[in-house]
Amino acid sequence: MGFQYSLGGEHYVFDDLKTLMAIASPVRSGDELAGLAATSDRQRIAARHALADVPLDLFVRTD
Repeated sequence: MGFQYSLGGEHYVFDDLKTLMAIASPVRSGDELAGLAATSDRQRIAARHALADVPLDLFVRTD
């Protein structure tokens, strides 16, 4: 399942919830080392907006 958000004429796509949460979070060296950190502040903001639209039950699913 992918997530997406458009911001200022740019379209951002996030492959999965793990990636979305890593990009939306503040910069962390572990995320950078894993290649999951945001490449720009705009991407981080887009990820935060996309994360806000994720239904809560998606976080607690076990399937």
